Amino acid sequence: MLKQGIIEPSNSPWMAPAVYTPKKSGEVRICVDYRELNKKTRKDAYPLPLPDDIFHKSGFWQIPVNVNDKEKTAFSPGPGMGLFQFTRMPFGLTGAPSTFQ
Repeated sequence: MLKQGIIEPSNSPWMAPAVYTPKKSGEVRICVDYRELNKKTRKDAYPLPLPDDIFHKSGFWQIPVNVNDKEKTAFSPGPGMGLFQFTRMPFGLTGAPSTFQ
């Protein structure tokens, strides 16, 4: 993700834990736990789009994160591995689904 420009090094005062889950292909998926950030985020009042519409749009990692909000997406991939933040919208943020409306 770093080489693809999806994440960048961070000095953010925010940090969410990362969890790794295996994919059927044998690759590893990184999942960032944004529950605490989502508790502090104003919820959008839009209905969720249909699942098929979301899958066809393939929007995550396509939409840039606002410069003022990047530090809020900070996460640590593990002990001693530093801190990173997303430059593109990650999965799991509370306002992400309404972005596709």
